[in-house]
Amino acid sequence: MHELTEEALVAASVDSVWLDLTTAERLAEWIWPPRFETTAVVELRELGQWEARSEAAGLAVEATVLRFDRPHFLRLAWRWAGEDHSTDVEIAVEAAADSSTRVIVRHSGFVSAEERENHIEGWSNCLQRLVDRYGAAPGERLR
Repeated sequence: MHELTEEALVAASVDSVWLDLTTAERLAEWIWPPRFETTAVVELRELGQWEARSEAAGLAVEATVLRFDRPHFLRLAWRWAGEDHSTDVEIAVEAAADSSTRVIVRHSGFVSAEERENHIEGWSNCLQRLVDRYGAAPGERLR
């Protein structure tokens, strides 16, 4: 199985970033580009839904919350709508220097290197939108 790790440094508090990850309205604002007209559902409880959906782009993530430790850790069973295979996403949210927050995404269980590569690009873009949400200088994304 293949896996990836992506990181970003966000110019916001741990609590703010946690809400961006775990509040449906806030998640929908940044997870995908605005033109996707994203909607989200977040039920922050064990086995709760964590979904992002775009009718405009014809895609959706239908994840399940496996575990969380507010405001530092979120683990999801990640599945794209229409696919049988799910993967494992762990998102760590850590305090960093200057009141910023480090976000670390570990995504594992890919069946191919190509699937992994597609997700590297996807997570990179998502995390850059989260960085940009708080007006950080370009290049603040770590990996």
